[in-house]
Amino acid sequence: MKLANQVAIVTGGGGAIGRAIGRQLAEEGATVVLFDLFKDGAEQAAAEINALGKGRAVPCVANVSVYADTCAAVDKVVQDFGRIDILVNCAGGSARDKMRVYHEQTMEVVNWMLGVNLFGPLHCIHAVSKHMVKAKSGRIINITSIVALNGKPACTEYAAAKGAIIAASKCLAMELGPHNITVNCVAPGLVERRELTPQLEANLAYRHSCVNRACRQDDIANMVRFLALPESDYVTGQNIAVDGGRSLGLKGDDVRKIPEL
Repeated sequence: MKLANQVAIVTGGGGAIGRAIGRQLAEEGATVVLFDLFKDGAEQAAAEINALGKGRAVPCVANVSVYADTCAAVDKVVQDFGRIDILVNCAGGSARDKMRVYHEQTMEVVNWMLGVNLFGPLHCIHAVSKHMVKAKSGRIINITSIVALNGKPACTEYAAAKGAIIAASKCLAMELGPHNITVNCVAPGLVERRELTPQLEANLAYRHSCVNRACRQDDIANMVRFLALPESDYVTGQNIAVDGGRSLGLKGDDVRKIPEL
């Protein structure tokens, strides 16, 4: 196991993508601390990962949009485990039920969106990176979005936050590289969280992918796992799209017929 004796923080660790990432890192032997705003989600995710018998998962309630809360949680990790080797910023979301065109959006939603998707990762990086610099080693992996690359209506504040993280990651890669710390982003396409029937998967693949299936949580976790492993130590400052080719802009062609199963 290539991450044995390493400690990883995964924010949003109680969510679908976060727990998939946590599981994959634990499978490589890491101790994974799952930061999440919701205690039940973090505890459930940790229990699922620990049941696999590889690595270790520990739940931690933390609101990463609040800097003091973030620092307290990070300090607790250092106190309990003595190190932080990997930070995965996965907390966030587009709040699909609150999506509006920008001139109709409320500033409450805008500020919330920036708080969790922009300031949350920046808070965590600021709190964690000083420990990585001291150790002369570390991996920082930020979950962004292809929306930040190509844009999408009713996603202005979300795209702004994710785009800012991509830009910040490039700067951080330059700043932290001399300390043997890599900084990268993984940009998912549409990740389906529902159970997929064959027809639903065919419909999603038609609309959102150039390959014949929908994006799954493990597709994102696989890339994060790679970026955390020694094999990726010459990769930094990159935003890697994991979207089945959706960001190529070839989808939504109404001439094509949705396959019938």
